[in-house]
Amino acid sequence: MTGDAHPPAWHFTLPWAELDVFARDPVPPVLRPAADLAARLEDRFRPALLRFARGGEGAYVAVWPPDRPGPPQDVPHPDDLRGVALGQAGTLSCRVCSARVPALYPEAGLPLFGPHLAAHRLIGGCPQCGSGFATSRVQALAVLPPR
Repeated sequence: MTGDAHPPAWHFTLPWAELDVFARDPVPPVLRPAADLAARLEDRFRPALLRFARGGEGAYVAVWPPDRPGPPQDVPHPDDLRGVALGQAGTLSCRVCSARVPALYPEAGLPLFGPHLAAHRLIGGCPQCGSGFATSRVQALAVLPPR
């Protein structure tokens, strides 16, 4: 757990890591950018801290699928993570028009979460020029709204 100063709203124990998902505030300092980003999106986007069993941690945004309820309202159960994907903020570049697109990029390499991308409607294409994913190489869980 992250300590009493910043208790998570939900704590999940996985075989290879622990995942703490936060409501909005307070969050640990390492999650401040993710919390600021999630606050600009729908309620199904929540700041999350993933701590690996062998050491290290990562700041993410946990994203529930659009057709499922968001985070659990009571005691979490591992089934509550069904369909959840993790993403990180980044700037993607369109290979057609060179537009820089601020986006929430899916983290597909993590066990459990990578296969869940199929439950999401990924944005597949450049919002500036309209070119599809095959040519633009822009794919994201969400395009970030301006601040």
